[in-house]
Amino acid sequence: MKFALRVIFVLLIVAGFILFTSRGPSENEMLVSPVGPNTALPQDTAVPGSQKTLARPESGLSVFVGGPSKSLADEYGKPDRIEPSAYGFEWWIYSEPVEEYLMAGVKDGKINQIFTAGKERDVAPFSIGQPVEDIHRSTILESEVNVEIGTNQYVFTLNGDDMQERMLVSYDGLYAQLYADMDTGTLFAVRFISPETIVLQQPYEMTYSGDLLMPPALSSSLQKAVDRANGQQVMDLANLYRKRSGLPELDEDPGADAVARTRAITAKKAGTQQKEELPPLSDDLELAQISYSKAGENKAADYVDAPATLHGWINSPEHRELLRKPGYNRQGAGVSGSSYSHILFEQPDPAGSAN
Repeated sequence: MKFALRVIFVLLIVAGFILFTSRGPSENEMLVSPVGPNTALPQDTAVPGSQKTLARPESGLSVFVGGPSKSLADEYGKPDRIEPSAYGFEWWIYSEPVEEYLMAGVKDGKINQIFTAGKERDVAPFSIGQPVEDIHRSTILESEVNVEIGTNQYVFTLNGDDMQERMLVSYDGLYAQLYADMDTGTLFAVRFISPETIVLQQPYEMTYSGDLLMPPALSSSLQKAVDRANGQQVMDLANLYRKRSGLPELDEDPGADAVARTRAITAKKAGTQQKEELPPLSDDLELAQISYSKAGENKAADYVDAPATLHGWINSPEHRELLRKPGYNRQGAGVSGSSYSHILFEQPDPAGSAN
């Protein structure tokens, strides 16, 4: 009799687990960048430089942009990782502690940009966590920003959303992209970037007169390395965002990485219109023999890099909700070109775990 009761009890647990997981993961729609690839428009005549250019900040991380990478290493030590980018430069990643996360673009021994979402980092004249209202009151923000490189001229046009979420400030030989968290109304991250690099990445609608700067063609092996780097950076920044929201960090799951990578490849082939639907996430997790009690997936396409992708998600209510969902303890990310898949899930501790 006791044996029969034990069998029934075990069956009830298994049935409950199956019922719980059969509810299915949360799968958000793909978030597509407001600026598509290859959308820069040529114009016949040069654009006069009418904007007011501010003097460069004299302190903070911006002073490293344009200088030797050795100066950054002297100040902060060797990076935790060095990874390739899709734009012909390397990323120096300072990932520990995650609250001070910093990325520096390095090419030919010079720093071409610095991105950080670390609250303790000096992003003078701004500060991470600063109210966006303060920035609008104290900073010259224009909807058209000119960039001149030799005889070539470029104009970025910012729409209403850009002016609130992705502000752009022009300094002498330097630009600052200000990434706002619209849910909290505060500054989430800052990117200080050189004129050549911002034109290369084209993060806003752009017209130009002269030569159009284009990223280099990547070999298949280098593209895969860039994809892996972008996936790791998305997971880093997701953990930073969760920790800032008072939630625990997520452990990387190699099996989920593989699932996300396959889904990113499939999504890229299907295109941003998703004419061919992806298989349900539950099917792919089951095929990979990944157990979970709840799971979800964010997808994105056409953002310039991992920081821009994560920023897009935190300003989309449904994608933000998934990133901040309590209970998740594992994650995996996969990237194929500009197609991103980020899987978050809760995996119960194994029986007998010390936790």
